[in-house]
Amino acid sequence: MFQPPVFYITTRGVFHCSRQPPDGFFRIGRQQINELGQRPNDLILSPSDKAVSRSHCMIDYRQFINSLPENSKIAFLMGSHKRLGKNSILQILPIELYKHIFSFFFQKVLPYLIDLGSIFGTYFKILNTQQLPLEIGMNFLVGTNINIEIEDLKNDPIPPSFNSENTVEDLDIFQDYPNIAVKVTRQEQREEVVQISSWKFLAEQNFKEISIGRSKFCDIIISENTVSRVQCRILYTEGQWVIIDGTFKKATSNGTWLCTSKKNNTFRELSKPFPLPSSSQIKISDTILQIDNY
Repeated sequence: MFQPPVFYITTRGVFHCSRQPPDGFFRIGRQQINELGQRPNDLILSPSDKAVSRSHCMIDYRQFINSLPENSKIAFLMGSHKRLGKNSILQILPIELYKHIFSFFFQKVLPYLIDLGSIFGTYFKILNTQQLPLEIGMNFLVGTNINIEIEDLKNDPIPPSFNSENTVEDLDIFQDYPNIAVKVTRQEQREEVVQISSWKFLAEQNFKEISIGRSKFCDIIISENTVSRVQCRILYTEGQWVIIDGTFKKATSNGTWLCTSKKNNTFRELSKPFPLPSSSQIKISDTILQIDNY
């Protein structure tokens, strides 16, 4: 049975890694040695996989590793102890100031994913248990060759005067009403053949739900075996459009993946740092990595 490799990152860097010295980044790509004779990546993916860039992405773990050590947190809590901390200044601090210090000591620090201007992108798996707020230009990968792009959206609250009998054809008249435009692109086996379809939806009610999948009952039907019956759902809830993988009871088999960089990254720009909660999964071509934070 195939056992995937595991990489451990500590305060001393990546455990048993030949890329030295540690710089606070876990780098991923297909290049083994660069022009200077140096090893540029901690994790080297298949050199023959052209969907992986030479330097594809990296995980910034500096703040996560260097967050306040446990003994500092313990000392803080001991200072608030009625008996052991009776001589501590914490005993005379105003409660609001105490709360502020407490939140600073125990703030949640996460590692961050940064795409290094790769051609085909780095993808983050969204969950069926958590809503991801949508923005214009977000691009999602589903199945083997399907892209879902958010072309446009408005998060404006629904006016009380809205007439629910108005249809999506009236969208040009109701530009101030919350709406969303979704584009689905299917790349066929021959690269020059591309199928593109677009949909526009109005949020005529709060908790508006738009389903995407291969089921005939979905609002957007994608006839693809690698797409689940309900692949993902787009909701308008509490004045905001969000996306959720699968259904409330079941996540999808192949996942719904958010591209962390711009779709057309012509200038090979670095992506914005993307936070990685524990158990996050990222996808690079056919490789899937799981990030566990301890």
